[in-house]
Amino acid sequence: MPLAIEYDVTPEGEIELVALINAVEEDGDDPDGEAWLTWRMGHEDGGMGSVLVPPETLARMEATEDPDELRAIVERLVLADRQAKEAAR
Repeated sequence: MPLAIEYDVTPEGEIELVALINAVEEDGDDPDGEAWLTWRMGHEDGGMGSVLVPPETLARMEATEDPDELRAIVERLVLADRQAKEAAR
């Protein structure tokens, strides 16, 4: 099941999580969430504040019971996504 994270980055560089989204369509036509991500990129911010969680990262998120570890996993994912998107501009 694809999971997507929507986030904002403040001018001070702080990450604010906006939403966790189950990105699979009801009919199952988008099993990896790519159609959702393409749709999301059509929004005003061009998808800058959204990232699909890779399956191996989702497995680590689900396996931990440590909130600090979970926070670190999400932060690394969001920061890597943001850095890649800003570098592509």
